[in-house]
Amino acid sequence: MSLLEEDPYVGNHCESTTLVNLLRQREIDLSESLVFGLAGGLSFIYWRTKQMPTPFVGGRIKPDTLSENLATALNLRLSVHETSSVNRAREHLLAELDSGTVVGLKLDRYFLDYSTDDFRFAAHYVACVGYDDDRFALVETQPLGLQWASGESLATARNARGPMSSRNRAFTMDIPKGGLPDLGEAARKGVKSAAEKFLNPPISNFGFKGMHKVADLMPQWLDDLDSPADSLPEICTIMEDAGTGGGLFRMMWAEFLAETAEITGTGEFHKISDAYREVSKKWTEVAGLLKEAGEASSRESLHSASKIVHEAADKEQRLMHRLMELSS
Repeated sequence: MSLLEEDPYVGNHCESTTLVNLLRQREIDLSESLVFGLAGGLSFIYWRTKQMPTPFVGGRIKPDTLSENLATALNLRLSVHETSSVNRAREHLLAELDSGTVVGLKLDRYFLDYSTDDFRFAAHYVACVGYDDDRFALVETQPLGLQWASGESLATARNARGPMSSRNRAFTMDIPKGGLPDLGEAARKGVKSAAEKFLNPPISNFGFKGMHKVADLMPQWLDDLDSPADSLPEICTIMEDAGTGGGLFRMMWAEFLAETAEITGTGEFHKISDAYREVSKKWTEVAGLLKEAGEASSRESLHSASKIVHEAADKEQRLMHRLMELSS
């Protein structure tokens, strides 16, 4: 049994891909980049604790907030169900599917029986679009697409613990009677939300300050990391391939700004979109240099990466200031 009348949307990032499929069931057909931008999805974070062998370098707002922000932006009703009981989580999922509702699930894909992941990450999202006996149809990002998971593996994955995990989180979306707001105004609000947070980070690990911080730290990573040969390629993968759409989410943001230009009729959004495409290429270059540094123990590569990140931080700061002006 599948609840989708057409092939599911298979995108770049797990949470935004899941949201596109939830919206499509409600006959709201928006691109993944627009969904990402309406939710003010772009950000920057550098994070490392003593328990983390590899620093985390991220380019989006924290998990769950993309869904929450999108619901606010589009005047949607977001219904979230969490429970510590595996049985209640399954009962709730089956009841929603039996009622004809596509369900977003947060889980750790490592435990799903089709997964080939060799790492744990408990803030991954899929859209559950149906089931057949004890097998569940899940929509993954590229290149996996539609996959089937056993009920046992799905239960384990949903109940997994770890950083950013939730208690068997499931969520659905519906349209209130008021309908959708003006998309142009919603897009401007998404731009402004991202720009404000980027320019005014609560601590120095976020926004443009976080970029400068990580750029200062990069040249020492061959000495500071427990295993640079493992950690630096892993950071590269997280930045470039792990659902970011390339360039640490900057390409997805550029595509959102191009759509915003069309929706609002404000041509300067196109110019900033083009500028962010160039920024995206710089982040792709940084990811490649980090991989190179890990494989060849190259200090020169780390120094080059550091210089590019400092330059990107300055450029993004200027671009976000202009986006603030355009969206206010």
